[in-house]
Parts: sequence; C-alpha cells; structure tokens
Amino acid sequence: MVNESRYADDPFEETHEYREDEYIASDRLPWWARKAPPLLVSGLLHAVLILICAYLITSYISTEKKAAVLNFFTEPKKEQYNHEAERDIFKNREIIAEIMVEDPVIIHDEEKELTKKIPRGKSPDNLTNINLNGDSISAVFGVGGTPAGACGVPWGKGSLKREGGSKETERVVDAALRWLHFHQDKPEGRWDIDDYQRNCKGPGAPCSHMNGGQAPASGFDSGVSGLALLAFLGYGQTHRVGRFKRTVRRGLKFLLSCQDPDTGRFGDAKGESWIYNQALATMAICEAYAVTRDNILKKPAQKAINYIISSQNPGYGWKYEPRDRKNDTSVTGWMVLALKAAKMGKLAVSDSAFKGAIEWFDHVTRVSDGKVGYMRPGDPGAKLAGRPADTFKSLPTMTAVSVLCRIFCGQKRTNKKIQQGVKILMDNLPDYNKPKNDKVNYYYWYYATYAMFQVGGPKWKAWNDAMKKALIKTQRAGRICQDGSWDPIGEWCVVGGRVYATAINALTLEIYYRYARVQRAKNRGF
Repeated sequence: MVNESRYADDPFEETHEYREDEYIASDRLPWWARKAPPLLVSGLLHAVLILICAYLITSYISTEKKAAVLNFFTEPKKEQYNHEAERDIFKNREIIAEIMVEDPVIIHDEEKELTKKIPRGKSPDNLTNINLNGDSISAVFGVGGTPAGACGVPWGKGSLKREGGSKETERVVDAALRWLHFHQDKPEGRWDIDDYQRNCKGPGAPCSHMNGGQAPASGFDSGVSGLALLAFLGYGQTHRVGRFKRTVRRGLKFLLSCQDPDTGRFGDAKGESWIYNQALATMAICEAYAVTRDNILKKPAQKAINYIISSQNPGYGWKYEPRDRKNDTSVTGWMVLALKAAKMGKLAVSDSAFKGAIEWFDHVTRVSDGKVGYMRPGDPGAKLAGRPADTFKSLPTMTAVSVLCRIFCGQKRTNKKIQQGVKILMDNLPDYNKPKNDKVNYYYWYYATYAMFQVGGPKWKAWNDAMKKALIKTQRAGRICQDGSWDPIGEWCVVGGRVYATAINALTLEIYYRYARVQRAKNRGF
C-alpha cells in the first residue's frame, strides 16, 4: 500500500509515483547495455556531447573570415602613442546636479528656463552669448540646475566655429582642464603652485618646474586657484553641473576657506601677493555666483567686491596696498575684470569704481602713440626683480589691459586711445619663438586675445590665427603626466608656474564662447 502523505508536497506526484508492481526491466536492450556499469554509459554520453559542441564551435569559427585567435603565450605589441592623433572630447550629459548641501540654494523651474527661440545676444533668457554691456557680461553658461556646457546649451558652443575656434582648440582646452583636475589637492581643493608635483603620477612624473628646477613663488595659491576655477567656469563647468563639478566644488570651498568672513579679504594683506589673490579669487567667486545664483556664494562675493572697492584709490585705480595713493595698470586691470564679474551677477558695484579705472588708464596712456604704461605714460612695464632686463622682450601688455578694460567699461571701439592700442597689439602678434622663447608672454596673450576679439573683423582673424599657432602645438601631449599642460617658460611663469601657465592658456582658448562682443550700436557706459 502506498503511503499518500509521502507525496503530499511533491510537485512530481502524478508522474513519478513509484509502485513496485509496475516496474518491469526491459528485456529488449542488448545484454552488454544491461550489464554495463551506469558510470560508463554516462561517460559515453558526455563524450558525445563534447564532440558535438567542439564541432559546432569549430564550424562557427571557420565561417567567420575576420575571426582572430589570440595567442596567450605572446604579449600583444604595445600601441605607439601618436601625439598628432585627435584627443577625445567628453560631452557633458549630466542631468541631476549635486549641490552644496550644507547651505540652501535657489531652486529653478527648469521648464520655464528653457532657451527661447529668440536671436542670440538679445535677451538674458537666451544664454548663448548675451551682450556684454552695462551690467551684463556675457553669460556663456547655463543657469540653475540644468546642464549647459559653454554657451548655455548642452555642448552647444554655437559661436565656437563662427569666431575661429575648432574641434582642435576644444581638445586642447579639455586636455588642459584634465591636467588641472589631476593636479588639484584633494580634498582641500587648492592648486598648490609650488608643490603641485605631489599630485603627479605616471610616466614623466613629476612635471618639471622649468626655470632651472626652481619652484614658483609661494603665496599665490588662492589667486592661481581662482584662475584655474575660471578656466573650468569658462568651459561651462560649475559646482552643480558638468564632468568636473566636484573639482569646481572643491576649488570654491578652498577659496571660501581663505576668505575673512568679516572683511571679505582673501588671505593676509602682506606683501604683493594678496592684491592679485583678491582680484582673481573674487572674480572666480563672482562668476560662479553669476552663473548659478547659488546663495552660498552671494554673501562672500559681495563682501569680496566691497573690499576691492574700499581698497581703491579715490578717483584712480589700485596697487599693492589699500588706498596708498599708488596705482598700477596690471592690478587695476584685474580689478576691473572682478568688478565686471560682479556686475554679471547683479551684485552691488559702484559706477565710480569703473570711472576711476578709466581715469587711471587715461593717465598712463602716452598721447603720441597710445602706448599704455605700468605706472607712467608709455613706460616699458613691470619686470621681475632679480632677472636681467633682456631675459624677455618688452611687449605691450599694459596696452592690451587698457584696450580690453576700456571696451568692457563702455568706451566705443572708435575711441582714439583704443584705436591706437589696437595698432600696437597688431604689431606684436603672439610668437612662440623657439628656442629663445623670449617673446613668450601668456599674460599678454590672454589680455590681447580678449581685446582683439572685441575688435573683431580681419584684425581678430589675424590675431586668432597667430594665437592658435603659438598655443596649440606647444601644449604638452603624450602618455605623460604633463599631458595637457604648458611648460612655464614665459614671463611671469617663474611666479605662477605650470598651474598658472595651463590655466591662463586654457582661458585664452575659451575666447570663442566665454564673452560676447559689446554692442557696437550703443554706448551704455557703466
């Protein structure tokens, strides 16, 4: 009798109920099959299956004409690096942006903020090259939490090709930003200009200081970190969106940690470094606030601007000490750019600050030819202490500063001083004159490139062609730690080093979409 409870939970109960009186051994099988051990039968069956599988695989390989057989005993030949090959460009496609969670941020209605079908440069609602006039420097980035890339649209640098840029210039900028990313101190967010080598890895490490192996000057970390951040911001990267948003976030946190929360000053007001630190760090904080409207940045940005204005000599410009009645064109130029970044973010900026800067530029402009001096009309400019006077050729850097700032402050291109300055710049095109390199001045190339872009036309094309020739082929390339950087061989690189050289050259090559041209038809002034 069958015990029914034995099969109560057996899913095979109906088909596999065993009954002793129903089992009959088959006499129709050959005697050797009935006598063979079960393991032998199993082995034969498995052997047949293996042969069938082997046949199928062999047949499949033989029908594939392009099939390759890897020899595991021979090491594959290493691919030779071709520095002429095109670099990859990584597109920004992120939608959800991370933010600084410790402080509140403004939440934007993304649906309402979609770019409208209106001509570029006619409205703040279309962020592709807003006109730079009055209180509106071109915002070439997306606002709020939407991914934008430069020019306010996802990877839509609409002005790139039109203004003389190309895929090649973008690859160079992208490589520079990658180098800056890998050489940022983590988690502090600082770019340590004299000790960045501790972040060097891989072939060719560490990156060389050049300058006979001497490290750059210390004390400029916050300023050069601000310059590096501006390069990321100019590429459409913020602390909210973009492939480098964590890099930008770390950098902003570092700058905020350097700022006196009461006065708005960045670092100690000692020596000559603090004033450049103040200008560049303020510019970066203000620009980051302008393109994100993140409230965590608004108060620090306004305090930094207030400190700059309070340090200005009444009716003139700036120098190394607050209101010491001394002025120079170099410091004044950076201050004007910081003030314009604040205007872009709708921060409180007095028009008198711009007017004072113009008064200073007028004071140091030589009447005969329009050459602008560093502290006196037409003087040869600042020189590094301890360096022979003929180490580098004298270039019209201060003239470039004046031309750009005059245009940014609303003066027309037909202004006589601007026209004279443009002629001087066109007589001194960028020239990476190897092997002497005594005409290399990244600082001059940066200001003059932005000035000539504002001028536009055939003169801009000629300048742009020379600038690209000087910068693109001289960027370090290869499977080395220096890949994406520029050697710090130009004038002033002894102060800022490789970090400075790479950041300012990336900014120069972002000219095609970072700022728009000031309206030609109107002169709105400040």
